[in-house]
Amino acid sequence: MVQEIGDADGRTDLQPGFGVSACPVGHIPAQALPMPRAKKDPDQLNFALPREEVSGALHSRGLFSSNYLQRHFAHGADFPPVAEVEPLYREARALWEEKLPGLIKQKEAYTRTTFLDPLLKLLGWHFIPEANLPHGTTRKRPDYALLPDAARSEQAAAASDATDIFRLADTVLEAKRWQHPLDEASSTETPGWFPSEQIQDYLRHARDGTGARFFNWAILTNGARWRLYCEQAAGDAFFEFTLAQGEAFCSLNDFRFFVALFHPAAFARTDARCLLDDLREQALTRQVALEKNLKDRIFDVLEDLATGFRAHAPNAITPADFAALYEASLVFLYRLLFILYAESRALEVL
Repeated sequence: MVQEIGDADGRTDLQPGFGVSACPVGHIPAQALPMPRAKKDPDQLNFALPREEVSGALHSRGLFSSNYLQRHFAHGADFPPVAEVEPLYREARALWEEKLPGLIKQKEAYTRTTFLDPLLKLLGWHFIPEANLPHGTTRKRPDYALLPDAARSEQAAAASDATDIFRLADTVLEAKRWQHPLDEASSTETPGWFPSEQIQDYLRHARDGTGARFFNWAILTNGARWRLYCEQAAGDAFFEFTLAQGEAFCSLNDFRFFVALFHPAAFARTDARCLLDDLREQALTRQVALEKNLKDRIFDVLEDLATGFRAHAPNAITPADFAALYEASLVFLYRLLFILYAESRALEVL
């Protein structure tokens, strides 16, 4: 039975106004600290600023935050409306439902010709497949050179040099057979090569003799999972969108992210920048601001704790005790943060 993957609704932002006001705090024994709940409270604030985020169909590892995409990008002008995406969604889902039995059994060539080719066209891409690409400076030719329109595609098709083709391309795509693990080397098509190594090789060579870059982003997919890699990011950083998993296809709302991030418009460059570059920069800027905000609030809370301990007369704290007071307040604060983090992840702490 075909199912639908639920909408992504992860929460990682700290809510405005979080803090601890100065108040008398007495001596609190360790056994009085609350133990985390086994189940996550839906209103529990999430303290984590993870390097790796998974939320519904979106999975980000050090590239741009899934949370930023959901809370900010999804409400911006560049995010496609439902009415625009719905016809594409119906066609993509119908294609997947029709081809899924064969995709599960067949190899990469079948994935490419029966699923990826029509899906890329549905997204608006024109392309030159590997078989029609001349050899260049990369160790292996990419499976697709992706071009935004028919005119550029015709120019690229007439070129005899790989550099000229990649100069016209907005990105390249490396394909694997349906659901081939994207972090495992292939034993047949590209033995000994991890897929991410192939992507990094393409990105390193996406420049001309003067060093001018042709594109900064590349796509890796096994049909079900679609990844974006960026030349300016760490080699193991990526953003992944889950189009389908098992017998479940992504929801219409999540498919809007797929269209927004893998459509030709996301890769179109103006002054050497594209939408994906802007999203990455905005997400990183927001993360830095969020981390600074958290750091500032932590120092405020630490000061409040120390003030409360000192104000509690039975503690009899004098200036000579300030070093020990600071250390005790710091330990107490980090224990609280550990408990709050465990609660936000629904972890059990013994």
